[in-house]
Amino acid sequence: MNNTLFIEPNLVKNKINDTTVKILDATFYLPDSGLNAEEEYQKEHIPNSVFFDINRIADPKNPLPHMIPPKDLFSDMMQNLGLNNEDELIIYDNSPLLSSARAWFLLRYFGHKNISILSGGLKNWKKNGGETTVKKTIISKGNFISKTINKNLVVNLKEMISFSKNNSKLILDARSYKRFTGEAKEPRPGLKSGHIPNSKSLPSSELITNDGFLKSIEELEKIFTNNDYNGSKRIIATCGSGVSACVISIALHCLGKEDIPIYDGSWTEWVSSGQKIQTGV
Repeated sequence: MNNTLFIEPNLVKNKINDTTVKILDATFYLPDSGLNAEEEYQKEHIPNSVFFDINRIADPKNPLPHMIPPKDLFSDMMQNLGLNNEDELIIYDNSPLLSSARAWFLLRYFGHKNISILSGGLKNWKKNGGETTVKKTIISKGNFISKTINKNLVVNLKEMISFSKNNSKLILDARSYKRFTGEAKEPRPGLKSGHIPNSKSLPSSELITNDGFLKSIEELEKIFTNNDYNGSKRIIATCGSGVSACVISIALHCLGKEDIPIYDGSWTEWVSSGQKIQTGV
């Protein structure tokens, strides 16, 4: 496992009152889950943590969900969360999609480097004696400025159409297998299910243990080998709306492949724009 990426609860306990460390709760739930991530945060969160709202930390002018916001807007959003450029950031979640991966992805995209993810999320925090609170975190506006944009981490619709048509990239879909085959409905009303032609199914759930940990290096290597990854093709990760695709990106990051891009519009954009849909295996 990439030892610089995941941080154990006992280490976080030692940093919880450090003003140069910011803890972000990036909990996210699919629209059909019946759960509200912000309400869950208000009920229980790690002391001094702030809520990193994946639904709102997005481009407000784009009708698609969770699309990456413009650089200046992201800077403003991070400042309003109290973040500074020199801060160490620790991300955690209490959701089944390792949504910490999306927050990690966005911060990396905009150039922040000092980022860790709490191993096992809130569940593991509490299991190791970590306290939670309902107390509201007092935020002082930060000085965060997005200095760079790593455009290599994202592909757009036009590129995806080409990759799919030419079968020139290994497109891995992080949604559930039944959504991929078209057997299960999409969580967003009105969206057809199925998959991008020439893509392969790799549900994000297969990369995560039942306890919310990313699987071991050995297990991850086996999974990607079984999905025909031999390094000869560039991988593109996709999903429903750009969240669980980041789990594929983070898994490959831990295997030493640090710049695996995602298709940010993902299935929602693909279907909404009238592209060809494939069903079955």
